[in-house]
Amino acid sequence: MSPPTSQAPALSASGRRSHLLLQLYSATGPCSLTQLAHQCGTDPATTQRDLAQLEAEIGTLYRLALRRREAEYRIEGNILSHRLCLFDGLRRALRLCPARVERDFTAALTQQWHTLPPALQFPPSRLTDALERLLPLLPVQRAESNRQFLTLWLHYLLLQCHRQQTPAFNQHQRQWLSQKQAYPAVQAAFRDWSLPASEVFGLTLLISQLKHPQPADPSSAADRRLSQAVERLISRFAQLSGKMFPQEGPLAEQLFFHLNTALERCHFHMGVDSSLQSEVEEKYPCLLRATRAAMIPLEAEYRIRFSRKEMGLIAVIFGAWLMQETDLQEKQVVILSQSEGEQERKLELQIRELTLLPLNIKFQSVTEFQARGAPKNTVLVITPFQMQLPLYSPPLLQVRIPLPQRQRIRDLLES
Repeated sequence: MSPPTSQAPALSASGRRSHLLLQLYSATGPCSLTQLAHQCGTDPATTQRDLAQLEAEIGTLYRLALRRREAEYRIEGNILSHRLCLFDGLRRALRLCPARVERDFTAALTQQWHTLPPALQFPPSRLTDALERLLPLLPVQRAESNRQFLTLWLHYLLLQCHRQQTPAFNQHQRQWLSQKQAYPAVQAAFRDWSLPASEVFGLTLLISQLKHPQPADPSSAADRRLSQAVERLISRFAQLSGKMFPQEGPLAEQLFFHLNTALERCHFHMGVDSSLQSEVEEKYPCLLRATRAAMIPLEAEYRIRFSRKEMGLIAVIFGAWLMQETDLQEKQVVILSQSEGEQERKLELQIRELTLLPLNIKFQSVTEFQARGAPKNTVLVITPFQMQLPLYSPPLLQVRIPLPQRQRIRDLLES
């Protein structure tokens, strides 16, 4: 039994979950709550809460499930999803709790390594040779951390191969990976390893993930293709929205960085955690609609379909640059209300559908408005109710639903 982990420094919540994930991956069988709590140096109640949050994370990002059977826990899902989850979890753990990685995960891999058949226990020189072939493919400033990560990963990979736990890639995914610049180099590095072909694709994906977003490389056909697709995307968005970007270069660069990783996520069914999605859908429907329409040709070209969350993040990029380029500020609109009921909510939605611009829409009772007027900096007051109008400086419109004065309202909001 390992020594009590309570002597180890306390970890942050993120560090605890990272360590917990590695415990689940390095175990040779299901783990009980008591075992996990002991290894993590926490009480069972804390570990139970960490497990619940970990379950939500791996479900959202990797389509994995944390199953509890007979008081024991196991992560379930396809092998590729397992690999992607461990890839991110191990990198995060090496950053947040490196001592725990060395004490538990590395130690467990070493112990399991010695149980491999001699033919699979590659000598250190052979592992070193493979590392020296892979490291030039990665950013030089992170060479040492990449070396540490890849050393652990190759040991894990060989253990999984021995257990016949290798990932499966469909034809579309294999084609995507075979076009990577790193693919021939990975093939060469492991030509004498007798690895399944799928593991070479898996290592190519891993190298791609380790590289992080990089500026477009003119010598890369894939980068040139994406750069051209981004130029067409910006042009289509401008045509659909009627909004121009005087300086497209910085916007194109940000979209290239984002789409480079977003395309990878979509090809390999990885989720993305976006707390902005509900706000984008509720408050920026016109911006989101223009983004979706502009993205259709790019999706067709790459034969993928972006998720709602991915599309929302792309819309946020366009919205932020639209405000920056045109020096637009959030406009404040007041909807006069009797009860903030269905009529008023329908009116709010229709107003938001009229413009790409950010709107701060507030509800105000008719009584309060007639007594005090609208809040300061209000640019438009609008109401679905018939009422006597007080003397008031901002435009005030009485409307019906659906809105009959769309162009007039849009002109007032975008002036």
